[in-house]
Amino acid sequence: MNTLINKRSFWIVVISVFLPLLLAAFTGTFYAGTLWPNPILHALIEGASIVLYFSLGVYITTLVKTGSLPIRFYWPVASFLSMGVITVFHGSSEPGNTFVGLHSVSVLIGGLLMAMIALPSRLHKPNLLKHLPWLGLVIGFGISLAMIMMDQQFPTMLVEEGVFSETAIILNTLGAVGFLVATLHLLFYKKAELSHWALAVLTLLFSASAILFEYSALWDATWWLWHFLRLIALTILLAYFFQWFYKQAETAKDQADKFENLAFRDSLTQLPNRTLFYQQLNLELQKAKRNQFTLALLFIDLDRFKQVNDTLGHDIGDKLLVLVAARLNHALRQADLLARMGGDEFTVILNGHQTEASASKVAQHIINTLTPNYQIDQHDINIGASIGIAFYPKDGTEIGTLMRLADTAMYQAKAAGRNTYKIYQA
Repeated sequence: MNTLINKRSFWIVVISVFLPLLLAAFTGTFYAGTLWPNPILHALIEGASIVLYFSLGVYITTLVKTGSLPIRFYWPVASFLSMGVITVFHGSSEPGNTFVGLHSVSVLIGGLLMAMIALPSRLHKPNLLKHLPWLGLVIGFGISLAMIMMDQQFPTMLVEEGVFSETAIILNTLGAVGFLVATLHLLFYKKAELSHWALAVLTLLFSASAILFEYSALWDATWWLWHFLRLIALTILLAYFFQWFYKQAETAKDQADKFENLAFRDSLTQLPNRTLFYQQLNLELQKAKRNQFTLALLFIDLDRFKQVNDTLGHDIGDKLLVLVAARLNHALRQADLLARMGGDEFTVILNGHQTEASASKVAQHIINTLTPNYQIDQHDINIGASIGIAFYPKDGTEIGTLMRLADTAMYQAKAAGRNTYKIYQA
């Protein structure tokens, strides 16, 4: 486990630190002094970042509330939401003192809030942390409005020729330290999961971007580089959480299917069980009543099955039931519902309008299908089937009545010599 953590930590550092530094060295070497003033592209980048900030904030909040993520992840939510709000004002500002100031304060506030994720668990009080998303929004709006309204009182952020002031650099550096603290916590947290490491990629890329700010000037290649790095970091994290949510949803669906099988499927034959059969029979009776057609119910009991169980054992009996279920499925249409009621009893609902002739034909076909011998573990086994048939609405309109009369008809078939069918006769 420690080896795995070390490998992941190594690649996170490589991707989030060394790769940006190589790109910065490349741009600094080949594009030094070149400026690309493009406010429209900058507005598009910041607009996309705003969408990602708020998407991550809302999405992570949902995951925390459902217990999928630890409650300390409210700190990243507050960080994303505050940065998102400040970026709204930053992206809509003209390049100048407020423009740079809003960005620098955004990095500072975002880094400080993100660093709070490293606080000890005893300080993470659920009744307080649940308000952090709102706190992030309030901080973002408050600081943005204050900076816009007090632009003249705010320290100089941009000096001549687009060079950033020492104050701007300090604010970004402090933000970088905050993101770095969060990164170290996420990488070395004892209970770290993939979600921690995914967030660590973002925080380390944000830290690297804030450091590159010091070596950039307005509109130069390095300035564009750290903008794109932040956008890529946000995109990677949101993509990870979407992929992670998809896997969680798939797992939940698999579990739901498993529970449904346990609740509505016979564990031996995988046929619908008694519960599902009664639900489906109720629906079919409603359909028959609505469309005014005759519904046929078949009750099947295997002949000589008890003898197989008593002489060859229950294991052979279970294998025989599985083979019987397979033959029954093969003998019936997909539209018909076959269920195992328990023991060696099966029931069938014949789909659509039925007559005595059509139901009798199906019953005889079932008997012919089940009669050939079964080869199980070198045993040659011969059984038969007695089938009782009852009709809605001729014999009854209630589930209980139809089941009872089909069962009675099945016993009439057994009394008639077994391996035959009988239509209920009063």
